[in-house]
Amino acid sequence: MSLSKTVDFAQILTELKDGSILTKRKRNGEKYSRHFYLDAYEDFISYHQSEKIFAQPRRYYIRDIDEIRTGFHTQTFDELHKQDIIHLDHEVFAFSIIYNNYRDELHLMANDEQTERKWVLGLQYLIDLYTQKRARHIIYDTNWILSHLRFGDKDKSNTITNLECQQLLADSLNVELPEDVFEKLFQETDKNGKGILTPDEFINFFQILARRMDLYEIMQKYVENADEQTIETICMNINELLYFLQTVQNQNILTYSSKQFKDDFTVEPITTYEQVQELITKFEPNIELQKKGLLSLDGFRNLLLFEDFSLTKPWYSRRPYQDMTRPLNEYYINASHNTYLFGSQLSGDSNPEAYNRVLRSGCRVVEMDCYDGDDGQPIVTHGFTFVKPCLFESIIRLIKPNLFKASPYPVILSIENHCTSTQQKEIARILKQILGDLLITVPTTAQTSSALPSPEDLKRKVLIRSIKTSSSTTTSKPLQDEDIDKNIIVFDQTNEIVKHARTDSFVLLESKAFRESDAAKNLYFCYHSPSLSERELKQVSRSDPIGLIKQTQKCLLRMYPDGLRQDSSNPNPIDGWNCGIQMVALNYQNDDHMMELCYGKFIDNGGCGYILKPNYLIDIEKSKFNPFDYIKQPSILLKNINEYPQRLILTIISGQFLCRSSEKTDDIPDPYVIISTHGISCDQQIKKTKFIENNGFNPIWNETFQFDIYFPQMCLVRFDVYDYDIFSHDDQLAYFCLPMTTMQTGLFLLKS
Repeated sequence: MSLSKTVDFAQILTELKDGSILTKRKRNGEKYSRHFYLDAYEDFISYHQSEKIFAQPRRYYIRDIDEIRTGFHTQTFDELHKQDIIHLDHEVFAFSIIYNNYRDELHLMANDEQTERKWVLGLQYLIDLYTQKRARHIIYDTNWILSHLRFGDKDKSNTITNLECQQLLADSLNVELPEDVFEKLFQETDKNGKGILTPDEFINFFQILARRMDLYEIMQKYVENADEQTIETICMNINELLYFLQTVQNQNILTYSSKQFKDDFTVEPITTYEQVQELITKFEPNIELQKKGLLSLDGFRNLLLFEDFSLTKPWYSRRPYQDMTRPLNEYYINASHNTYLFGSQLSGDSNPEAYNRVLRSGCRVVEMDCYDGDDGQPIVTHGFTFVKPCLFESIIRLIKPNLFKASPYPVILSIENHCTSTQQKEIARILKQILGDLLITVPTTAQTSSALPSPEDLKRKVLIRSIKTSSSTTTSKPLQDEDIDKNIIVFDQTNEIVKHARTDSFVLLESKAFRESDAAKNLYFCYHSPSLSERELKQVSRSDPIGLIKQTQKCLLRMYPDGLRQDSSNPNPIDGWNCGIQMVALNYQNDDHMMELCYGKFIDNGGCGYILKPNYLIDIEKSKFNPFDYIKQPSILLKNINEYPQRLILTIISGQFLCRSSEKTDDIPDPYVIISTHGISCDQQIKKTKFIENNGFNPIWNETFQFDIYFPQMCLVRFDVYDYDIFSHDDQLAYFCLPMTTMQTGLFLLKS
C-alpha cells in the first residue's frame, strides 16, 4: 500500500479483511504473534484462533473503540521501553487500541511501518464512519439491518423463516407484535410465499416495521389534503415545510465556512424557498421527490435526526459563546476527584488512561495523590488501599497530548502530596521538564491584583494548586494531613525549577484550609483556594449560605466527595453549584446519576469545561441571593436577581430502538420516561409517563407535562428512560440531560 496523501480506504479495508501478522505486547514483557483481520461486515477486528484448545479469539468491536494511538504513548509501551524490551527505533511500528471507555487497551506492533499505517488509517476511518452512522438514522444502514438477519438465521441459510423472524423480533429488536399483525407484515414482504425472507425481503420487512406512525400523524397537521395521503405517499411541499420550520420549529440553519471545523459557522434564520429546497435535497432519499421540491416521511425523519436540528442549540453546545475574559472564580469548572481511578476507591490500578478519558470529555481539574516511590521517583496511588501505583512522571507525560484536545482553556492539576521534600522537588522538576511552556512559571496578576486571571488569559496553560511553605519548614519527612490541606502539592523555597525566580511565581492557586470564621475569611486573597467536603458543605450552606457564596466571590472553592464513598458514588453536584462552588469534584469513574447531571451541565458553552455563573451568584453583595429562601415557589423574585421565570411544556411522543437493560436478560422492555428538573429547590420536579408493555422497538406515549421554572439559568432538564418491572427495581435504559437555557423549541429526536 502506498503511503501517499491520497488514501484509498476501500483498498485498505480489503487488505485489513485479508489480515496481517501483528504482535500483541503485554506489560510483563510477554508477546504473542497473531493473524489479525477485519470482520467481513466491518463490525469488529479479531484474530485467528491460537493453538490453545479452549482459547477463543476476542472480538474488538468498532463501536467500543475510544481512540487509536500511535507510538509508545501508553503505559504498557512506556514501561517496555524503559526496561529496554522494545527500542525507540521500533516506535513507528507500534499502535494501541483504547476501548471500553478507556478502561481497556490492546497494544500491537506491526512488522513494518506500512502495515502499521494501514491498520491505523483503516481503523480510524471505521471509527469516524460509525460516528457518522450514529448521527444518521440506522434504518438506511443495510449492513446493520442484515446483522439482525444473521443473528436470527439459526441454520446459516442466509434467509430467515417465519418462526425465526418472530423470535428475532423478541430477542433482538425488543418488540412483541400481535400474531395477526406479524403474519400480515410477513406475508406482505414474502414475495414467493414460501414462508422465508431473503436478505432483500428482510430489509423491506424491517423498513415497513420501522415506519414512524408518530411522524406521519405530525406531518398530517401541516399538509393539504392530509386525509388523502397514506403513510407511503405523504409529502410536504416547499411552502408547507417552510411554514413548519418557521412556526413550529423556530428553526435556524448553520452555514459552515469549512467542512473540517464544526465550530466555525454562522447562524441564519430560515426565510427563503432556496434554503428549504437545499434541505429537501440534503435529506430526501428519493431523487424524483427532490426534483419536485417534496419531502417524504423518510426525508422528514432524516431532517429531524440532523445534528444541527438537535434539542440543544448547536451555537451553545459546539463552541464557547460566553464571555471568557472574566476572573476564574466567576465560572463553574468541570472537576474530577481521584482522577487516576477507574473503579472503587480501594482497588484497581492508578491509570493514565483514566486521566485521558476525563480530559477528552471536557474535565479541566484533575487530581493526583502523590507518594514517595522507589529510586527517588514519586508515584500516584490511593494511600492505604490496594490501588496499584503508577509513576507520576509517566502520568504527566502520557496525558500531555490530551490536555487541550477537548478545550483550549486551562487545566488545573490538584495534587494531594504525601512526599518527602526530596521527591517534592522531583515532582516540580518533572512538571517543568515535560510540560515546559504549558506550565505557568511566571508571575501572574493573581499575586499583584485583587482578581484572578481569566480563562482567556490562561488559554492552553496548566495551573498548579499548591500550598507555599518557607524554607524553614522544609523537611525530609512526609507531610501529614495536619500539616497541609488535601489535594495540594507543596513547593518549598529551595526548589530551583525556575532559575532566579521565587517559587511563588510557579503557583497560581494556593490551597488553604476552609474556614468559617469571619476573621479567617478576611485573610483570604483571590489566589487562595479552599477545599471542603460534601459534609462540610451541608453544614456551612445551612448555617451561613450567603457567607459561603461570598467566599466564592473572592476565591476558587472546591468541594469533594466524603471518604466513606468507597464505591466511588457521588454527592449531588446541584448542592454545590447552588452555593456558587466553582469546582464540584466528582468521581468520573462511576457513571451514576450525579455524573450524568455533570455531563448535562457542561454540554453548555461548547463543552469547554468553564460555565459562567449567573450574576446573582457573582455579585452577592448586590443580589443578597440565598438559595434556601426558595425552597418553595416564590410569588416574586428580588429585583436584583436577574432571572426570568419560564413555563416549560414538554410532550413525550415516542421512542425507537430502545435497548434492553442488560445483554443477559430475556425480558422485552416495558419502557417509560421520567422527566426531571434540577436546580434551585423550588424548581426541582419529577414527572413520568405511563409504561408501554413489551415494546422497546417503537413505543408511543403522547403525554404532555408542564414545569414552572423560576431560575432557568440554574436549571438542568433530564430525560430518563426506564424499564418497568413489577418484581424488581426498574432499570435505566437511556438518559439525556441539558441546561434549560440551551433548549430549542419545536419537535426533536433525542439520542442517548
